[in-house]
Amino acid sequence: MTPRAQVEAFLREQPGLFAAVPDDDGSGLQLFEAATGKSLAVRWSDLADAVVRRTSLRPAPYLVLVFHDGRQVALADVGFAFAPSVASTGPLPDLPQTFCFRDFRHLSQGIESLLEEEGREREALSAVLLAIALLDGAKVAGFEVGREERALEALLRKLEERGIRV
Repeated sequence: MTPRAQVEAFLREQPGLFAAVPDDDGSGLQLFEAATGKSLAVRWSDLADAVVRRTSLRPAPYLVLVFHDGRQVALADVGFAFAPSVASTGPLPDLPQTFCFRDFRHLSQGIESLLEEEGREREALSAVLLAIALLDGAKVAGFEVGREERALEALLRKLEERGIRV
């Protein structure tokens, strides 16, 4: 089955997770994550492979899109999933192999909660670094993350006001 056929079949078999808008010329499509509205442009000629996978950690199958340039993005029950990037942070302990945009929301809320408590700045900083790795990974995968970067910058300012320099 071609990568295009795999993508189309997966979207039919997993309705409601993603919306797909085909390009006018048929050269690809724009995928929208239902939960967040995040989108990813996919050109059929850019796809090297599309592979359905299963894991004991998730109840539903997921589809890994493998691009010719080496990028990989999974279409999963949690939405788009992608690898983090440590280009800006350096190695991080406890860094997951994959992130989704839902993880950013959880990290942001966790940082907010930590900043409400005295003496939790180092934990907040650790969560900020994870969020940076998540957003950098999302950018590498081809996502627009300006809104999330602005939210993270506001959290960083709060952290710096508490005397922590990043």
